[in-house]
Amino acid sequence: MRILTVLRTGGEYAPEHVERLRDQCGKFAPGIPFHCISDVDVPGRLKMKHDWPGWWAKMEAFRFRGPCLYMDLDTTLTGMLGRLVSIAHERPFVVLRDFNFPVREVQSSVMAWRGDMRRLYTAFAADPAKHMQENNCGRWWGDQGFIERRAKREYWQDVLPGACVSHKKHCKDGVPHGARVVVFHGRPRPWEVSGVTDG
Repeated sequence: MRILTVLRTGGEYAPEHVERLRDQCGKFAPGIPFHCISDVDVPGRLKMKHDWPGWWAKMEAFRFRGPCLYMDLDTTLTGMLGRLVSIAHERPFVVLRDFNFPVREVQSSVMAWRGDMRRLYTAFAADPAKHMQENNCGRWWGDQGFIERRAKREYWQDVLPGACVSHKKHCKDGVPHGARVVVFHGRPRPWEVSGVTDG
């Protein structure tokens, strides 16, 4: 069992954001190894193999056999992750249903898989330029469009209702009771706001 995240340098994320999530995982998922796939030295580094830009670097997470719990660097943990970790052991593949569904279906900020998901990595690596072009608009947007096209999945909202919430959609009056992960999709980023437990 491991917790995974990804940092590709050159954008808005930096090693301190890895440290932030690592510290939160130490508090809310004690004893679970934390790893970051990255092109620079960060806590728990797993060396990045490709120069895929932006969110496409996330496809490298599927190199690793489960059980894995993956979280983006702009998530914030607000409670113990025991049930999410259990689901990573129990379920083949779980992602978020996009918070703007039905505009898009898959949201990849929090994912879990039990076994081997390398087929997604291998399929993308076979022709990354083609897949980036095909998933560059509307419904089919980024890594999430690629995952939606190719992976049978379940959704956190069905498997563990209320555990993963959107800061924009669900936290206007504070973090809902029972939430474990707050997803900051787009602006603001979690370090730009106050009032959310920050590990």
